[in-house]
Amino acid sequence: MQLHALAPVRVNTMTQKGKKKTDEEFFDERLSSILEWGKNLKQINPECTDEYNDHSILKLICINYWLGIFLPICDKQLRQKFHYKIAYIDTMAGCGVTSSKRENDCFCGSCPGAIISSQLLEIPFDLVVGVELDANKATILESRLKTIIKPEKIQVINNDINAVSSEIANFLQNNRTVSYMVIDPQALQGMTWGALKPLLSCKGDAMVTWFESEAWRVRSAALSESNHAAAQSEILRLNELLGEGWQQARTQEELTQIFVNRVLLECGKKAFAKAYVPRQPAGYYWMILFAGDFGNAQKLATAWEQNVNKRIQSSHGQGISSLLDVKSGRQSSLF
Repeated sequence: MQLHALAPVRVNTMTQKGKKKTDEEFFDERLSSILEWGKNLKQINPECTDEYNDHSILKLICINYWLGIFLPICDKQLRQKFHYKIAYIDTMAGCGVTSSKRENDCFCGSCPGAIISSQLLEIPFDLVVGVELDANKATILESRLKTIIKPEKIQVINNDINAVSSEIANFLQNNRTVSYMVIDPQALQGMTWGALKPLLSCKGDAMVTWFESEAWRVRSAALSESNHAAAQSEILRLNELLGEGWQQARTQEELTQIFVNRVLLECGKKAFAKAYVPRQPAGYYWMILFAGDFGNAQKLATAWEQNVNKRIQSSHGQGISSLLDVKSGRQSSLF
């Protein structure tokens, strides 16, 4: 893998503040964009999609909502003043198009979604890095991204993020780059501290998918006396990911906080916030935001948490499957 050095980019932008959108307006606008871009991108190798449940759209909303905060700040305070470059890093990028398991609706993935959001804000990224283990998906992702951003700004890496995280981090740190990272494994076993720490220590912000109930299940297995060999394996796994102290957690929330505290302590992040995303047919996970070193980081992170959770918990957020049915014409109205 070889990442290319970047030339500095100057962008002058203005953002306009309008009145706050209703939940209906908010979801209608975002679903229209997500579905339209998914349809357009699927025209390239239409047989290749990542298959997830309808609620994956809520994850995209979490990721892109923070972009509206991150990009204007970094552009004004770092790119325009100090000639930093701005990068988007997607550590498990997939092929760029997601199809829903329920009705096979297609929507754009997190990597093209972030690029499109930056273009709507008129604050483009200088570099987009997508890491994808599957060789076919990596090739198709690159082809799809080239239709929405200049090819010289794209780096698609066909590898396991655990093998390349340090190299990516070194490149960003050596090339005066601030980054927004999305770390979105399909399950807890896709996460190791060895891969996470270099990435989370980079200048910028990160969004991490955290499977709280799975982490608690692993903890229970590690403390079980019924299968010593399996317990020892889980102990080693949690020691690596969480460090010391996980045995003292008495609730799922406390275990999650141990992970959060380790990131804040060891990776230089200054603030965090969480958004609750339901899973189908049952369960949930957290989208945990870790923000960098700008002065009012916690205030902004808290505002993101309040606003995103309010949208997700609204009738429109809870009825995301019905909204997809309305958009596709399978249902006449949400209510």
